[in-house]
Amino acid sequence: MSVAQGLSTADHRRVSDYVGRVAGILLPEYKRKLVEARLRKRMRATGHGNFSDYLDFALSSAGASVEQILLIDALTTNKTDFFREPAHFQFLERYLQRRLERGPLGRPLRIWSAACSSGEEAYSLAILMSELALKFQRFEFRIEATDIAPSMLDATRRGIYSEDRIAPVPLELRKRYFLRSRDRAKQLIRMGPALRSHLSVRPLNLISDDYGPDGHYDVIFCRNVMIYFNQANRAAIVRQMNRALAPGGLLFVGHSESIRSYQSGLISEEPAVYRKPD
Repeated sequence: MSVAQGLSTADHRRVSDYVGRVAGILLPEYKRKLVEARLRKRMRATGHGNFSDYLDFALSSAGASVEQILLIDALTTNKTDFFREPAHFQFLERYLQRRLERGPLGRPLRIWSAACSSGEEAYSLAILMSELALKFQRFEFRIEATDIAPSMLDATRRGIYSEDRIAPVPLELRKRYFLRSRDRAKQLIRMGPALRSHLSVRPLNLISDDYGPDGHYDVIFCRNVMIYFNQANRAAIVRQMNRALAPGGLLFVGHSESIRSYQSGLISEEPAVYRKPD
């Protein structure tokens, strides 16, 4: 197979238009080299010798069943850490502790980790909730982790991370909730069953999929994903998440993501934390 030429302006426009329409992800001209590098992997996997032929296949009905999902997966940026933006977790702990001190909730707390990436955020939430459950014996919770990328959903389901990835987690919590690989040379850590039992993992496209029943979630984490969307899609996401929140529910966004111009009646509690009125 001959070495493929670079991604042309026309082909970049083809793929960026498609990904923008289907997944809401913006891939402007200055990201062309990034797009090119990621598409080369899919070209090799599918046996195509140039970008035009690959896109003809991927964007056709022949590629619709599988390849279009893998194309979007390849072009999705995934960056996360355990307890990333720790002020959010500290705020949530204080907020829930005050609420639980007034008495049990009467039902499991429902949390949604939207655009969960490889799962570190969802498991961080599971750790925090598990710690609260030690203090408040009748406290129960459920966490839904969703993402558009199959590779990230697989990583979340596995719940296996390298030792360097768990560095932000205090040692006491590591001992309580994590399992070390029997083969110490692998330096791998698995999330323990006490955490995994609280998670459900499923695919969800924030642009086109149903967010579920109105008022379903008490807490939504949707952080550092809307920066990749245009303003219209951001506004639509916030509106839908507002509907999905229960009265008094909390929405957490990334600290670099301002939603003030379309916060849909949500009340700002702290930087990047919004509450739905009771």
